[in-house]
Amino acid sequence: MRIFITGVTGRIGANVAKRFVDLGHEVTGFVVPGDPQSGKVTQIGADIIEGDLATLSDVQSAAEGAEAIFHLGAAFQAGGPFTPEQYFDINVKGTFNILEAAQANSHIQHVFHTSTDGTMEKYPPEGIEEPIREDSLPLAATGWYGYTKVLTEHLVDRYVRAESLPVTVFRFANAWGAGEALNFPQFHMRTFMDQLEGSTEPAGRDAYELMSKAYDGDPHLIIAADKNGRPWKKHFVEVRDIIHAFENALANPATFGQTYQLASGEPFRWEVMIPYLAEQLNAPYTKVNLPITPTYYEYDLTAAKRDFNYDPPLSLVDVVDEAIAHRNKGSGAIIPTTV
Repeated sequence: MRIFITGVTGRIGANVAKRFVDLGHEVTGFVVPGDPQSGKVTQIGADIIEGDLATLSDVQSAAEGAEAIFHLGAAFQAGGPFTPEQYFDINVKGTFNILEAAQANSHIQHVFHTSTDGTMEKYPPEGIEEPIREDSLPLAATGWYGYTKVLTEHLVDRYVRAESLPVTVFRFANAWGAGEALNFPQFHMRTFMDQLEGSTEPAGRDAYELMSKAYDGDPHLIIAADKNGRPWKKHFVEVRDIIHAFENALANPATFGQTYQLASGEPFRWEVMIPYLAEQLNAPYTKVNLPITPTYYEYDLTAAKRDFNYDPPLSLVDVVDEAIAHRNKGSGAIIPTTV
């Protein structure tokens, strides 16, 4: 199949491209002119076309003849800073251009639009007890990245209903690549010490004092808990989970017009995984009740499992073990974040 991928030089896009080249597909990546990562993508056997997502003629020309489009390109926080205008041009206008190009392309069999769980308000003061379905929460983002992704999901809905375009939306949870699990800030006590230093609230001062007494240098991990002592819970997604989803859903009519949350097979539970991570790193850890809005949610993956047999291949223990092997040896079974 001829597959056109935007955002192909990103950590997810490059690995998706590599996998589909390896599977025998003809892959073309769309990049901004002069992207320094383009050469690494061509080394895996993908073709490269330069252009601007915000220019319809560029997108139409580049996507001509494609049978599937994986729209991964976007302006997001880690790649910025971006102005509101850039967020709108790249994310909203860029997605409009992708959909227009797909609509005009008689070869198109499937379009994937990638979105984010940052479209939803998932941090209420008490956390969220029930697993979150795709329709559990309103799309209520106000930050420019999340808000523009809300707009793009509405655009997709219009093209599906008005034009019968075969589009699937994937909402990514917080994505991990090679070794990144070890550096996630909320696993490390230093993150919260910096946040609460100088707090004028009694609970904040108490938490900071507890951490200051326990802290003896990095790495010092933390079982982050809410004010009542309930440890945090958060859902992530690993790059290979995302690749697995693209493989299983490609050209699957059951997914057309649907939105799916992609996450790992299980959420990260601080009280379970931090002791394991600490053991592997030979690092201390401390449980601390934090007087801040907690992270406490997980996703219901029923729809993805039902419609395209989504079965994330890695356990969180696998992710931790491979991240440590990657850090210690610079190798291992893990897919690199950039090719």
